[in-house]
Amino acid sequence: MNLLVHASAGALIGQYTGNPYLAFFSGVMSHIILDIIPHGDSQLYKKYKSGELSTKKAMALTILDSIATIVFVLIFFSLEIHKSTIVTAMAIIGSVIPDVLMGFYELLSPKAPKWLETAHKWHFINHDYFAIKHDLSFKKGLLLQLIVFLVLIKIL
Repeated sequence: MNLLVHASAGALIGQYTGNPYLAFFSGVMSHIILDIIPHGDSQLYKKYKSGELSTKKAMALTILDSIATIVFVLIFFSLEIHKSTIVTAMAIIGSVIPDVLMGFYELLSPKAPKWLETAHKWHFINHDYFAIKHDLSFKKGLLLQLIVFLVLIKIL
Protein backbone atom coordinates (compact mmCIF):
# COMPACT_ATOMS: atom_id res chain seq x y z
CA MET A 1 0.00 0.00 0.00
CA ASN A 2 1.02 3.60 -0.39
CA LEU A 3 2.40 5.44 2.61
CA LEU A 4 -0.76 7.55 2.59
CA VAL A 5 -2.93 4.50 3.27
CA HIS A 6 -0.55 3.23 5.95
CA ALA A 7 -0.47 6.65 7.65
CA SER A 8 -4.27 6.91 7.64
CA ALA A 9 -4.48 3.45 9.22
CA GLY A 10 -1.96 4.63 11.81
CA ALA A 11 -4.03 7.75 12.50
CA LEU A 12 -7.08 5.58 13.08
CA ILE A 13 -5.14 3.25 15.38
CA GLY A 14 -3.92 6.28 17.33
CA GLN A 15 -7.54 7.19 18.08
CA TYR A 16 -8.21 3.89 19.83
CA THR A 17 -4.90 3.15 21.54
CA GLY A 18 -4.07 4.84 24.81
CA ASN A 19 -0.46 3.70 24.98
CA PRO A 20 2.27 4.98 22.64
CA TYR A 21 4.18 1.67 22.66
CA LEU A 22 1.04 -0.30 21.85
CA ALA A 23 0.19 2.30 19.21
CA PHE A 24 3.60 1.90 17.54
CA PHE A 25 3.38 -1.91 17.60
CA SER A 26 -0.21 -1.80 16.30
CA GLY A 27 0.89 0.56 13.53
CA VAL A 28 3.59 -1.89 12.44
CA MET A 29 1.08 -4.75 12.53
CA SER A 30 -1.41 -2.74 10.45
CA HIS A 31 1.33 -2.23 7.86
CA ILE A 32 1.94 -5.96 7.67
CA ILE A 33 -1.78 -6.71 7.35
CA LEU A 34 -2.42 -4.03 4.71
CA ASP A 35 0.63 -5.05 2.66
CA ILE A 36 -0.47 -8.68 2.43
CA ILE A 37 -3.60 -7.54 0.55
CA PRO A 38 -2.87 -7.49 -3.21
CA HIS A 39 -2.86 -3.81 -4.20
CA GLY A 40 -1.34 -3.55 -7.66
CA ASP A 41 2.27 -2.66 -6.96
CA SER A 42 4.00 -6.02 -6.57
CA GLN A 43 5.70 -5.66 -9.94
CA LEU A 44 6.98 -2.11 -9.35
CA TYR A 45 9.95 -3.17 -7.24
CA LYS A 46 10.87 -5.96 -9.64
CA LYS A 47 10.69 -3.52 -12.57
CA TYR A 48 12.81 -1.03 -10.65
CA LYS A 49 15.48 -3.64 -9.81
CA SER A 50 15.57 -4.93 -13.39
CA GLY A 51 15.89 -1.42 -14.83
CA GLU A 52 12.52 -1.56 -16.59
CA LEU A 53 11.32 1.21 -14.26
CA SER A 54 13.83 4.04 -14.17
CA THR A 55 15.22 5.35 -10.91
CA LYS A 56 13.71 8.75 -11.78
CA LYS A 57 10.20 7.29 -12.12
CA ALA A 58 10.59 5.23 -8.95
CA MET A 59 11.78 8.32 -7.07
CA ALA A 60 8.93 10.40 -8.51
CA LEU A 61 6.35 7.87 -7.27
CA THR A 62 8.01 7.76 -3.85
CA ILE A 63 8.20 11.55 -3.58
CA LEU A 64 4.55 12.03 -4.60
CA ASP A 65 3.43 9.42 -2.07
CA SER A 66 5.61 11.01 0.63
CA ILE A 67 4.27 14.50 -0.07
CA ALA A 68 0.66 13.26 0.00
CA THR A 69 1.37 11.53 3.30
CA ILE A 70 2.99 14.60 4.85
CA VAL A 71 0.05 16.77 3.76
CA PHE A 72 -2.42 14.25 5.23
CA VAL A 73 -0.56 14.12 8.56
CA LEU A 74 -0.30 17.91 8.77
CA ILE A 75 -4.00 18.35 8.02
CA PHE A 76 -4.95 15.58 10.44
CA PHE A 77 -3.00 17.12 13.31
CA SER A 78 -4.15 20.66 12.49
CA LEU A 79 -7.80 19.59 12.77
CA GLU A 80 -7.14 18.57 16.37
CA ILE A 81 -9.48 15.59 16.16
CA HIS A 82 -6.91 13.22 17.64
CA LYS A 83 -7.20 12.16 21.24
CA SER A 84 -3.47 12.11 22.00
CA THR A 85 -0.77 13.63 19.82
CA ILE A 86 2.02 11.33 21.02
CA VAL A 87 -0.07 8.15 20.79
CA THR A 88 -1.33 9.03 17.31
CA ALA A 89 2.15 10.06 16.15
CA MET A 90 3.60 6.76 17.39
CA ALA A 91 0.88 4.81 15.56
CA ILE A 92 1.55 6.70 12.33
CA ILE A 93 5.30 6.21 12.69
CA GLY A 94 4.79 2.49 13.32
CA SER A 95 2.52 2.22 10.31
CA VAL A 96 5.07 3.70 7.89
CA ILE A 97 8.38 2.54 9.42
CA PRO A 98 8.53 -0.77 7.49
CA ASP A 99 8.58 1.12 4.17
CA VAL A 100 11.04 3.68 5.54
CA LEU A 101 13.36 0.80 6.45
CA MET A 102 13.01 -0.54 2.90
CA GLY A 103 14.13 2.86 1.63
CA PHE A 104 17.18 2.75 3.90
CA TYR A 105 17.94 -0.74 2.63
CA GLU A 106 17.94 0.56 -0.94
CA LEU A 107 20.21 3.47 0.00
CA LEU A 108 22.69 1.24 1.85
CA SER A 109 22.59 -1.77 -0.46
CA PRO A 110 24.77 -3.74 -1.08
CA LYS A 111 26.38 -2.77 2.24
CA ALA A 112 23.17 -2.78 4.28
CA PRO A 113 23.41 -4.35 7.75
CA LYS A 114 22.35 -7.97 7.96
CA TRP A 115 19.29 -7.17 10.10
CA LEU A 116 18.08 -4.70 7.46
CA GLU A 117 18.65 -7.24 4.69
CA THR A 118 16.61 -9.77 6.68
CA ALA A 119 13.83 -7.21 7.23
CA HIS A 120 13.87 -6.44 3.50
CA LYS A 121 13.49 -10.10 2.53
CA TRP A 122 10.71 -10.63 5.09
CA HIS A 123 8.91 -7.48 3.96
CA PHE A 124 8.70 -8.72 0.39
CA ILE A 125 7.73 -12.26 1.38
CA ASN A 126 4.76 -10.71 3.22
CA HIS A 127 4.08 -8.11 0.52
CA ASP A 128 3.99 -10.67 -2.30
CA TYR A 129 2.37 -13.55 -0.39
CA PHE A 130 -0.95 -13.31 -2.25
CA ALA A 131 0.06 -10.81 -4.93
CA ILE A 132 2.23 -13.34 -6.75
CA LYS A 133 -0.91 -15.17 -7.88
CA HIS A 134 -3.68 -12.63 -7.36
CA ASP A 135 -2.29 -9.11 -7.87
CA LEU A 136 -4.35 -6.32 -9.37
CA SER A 137 -3.31 -4.09 -12.23
CA PHE A 138 -1.56 -0.89 -11.14
CA LYS A 139 -4.67 1.20 -11.92
CA LYS A 140 -7.03 -1.15 -10.07
CA GLY A 141 -4.58 -1.24 -7.18
CA LEU A 142 -4.59 2.55 -6.95
CA LEU A 143 -8.40 2.50 -7.00
CA LEU A 144 -8.45 -0.08 -4.19
CA GLN A 145 -6.02 2.01 -2.17
CA LEU A 146 -8.12 5.13 -2.72
CA ILE A 147 -11.20 3.26 -1.48
CA VAL A 148 -9.33 1.96 1.59
CA PHE A 149 -8.02 5.47 2.30
CA LEU A 150 -11.51 6.99 2.01
CA VAL A 151 -13.00 4.32 4.29
CA LEU A 152 -10.29 4.95 6.89
CA ILE A 153 -10.87 8.71 6.66
CA LYS A 154 -14.61 8.21 7.07
CA ILE A 155 -14.03 6.15 10.22
CA LEU A 156 -11.67 8.79 11.63
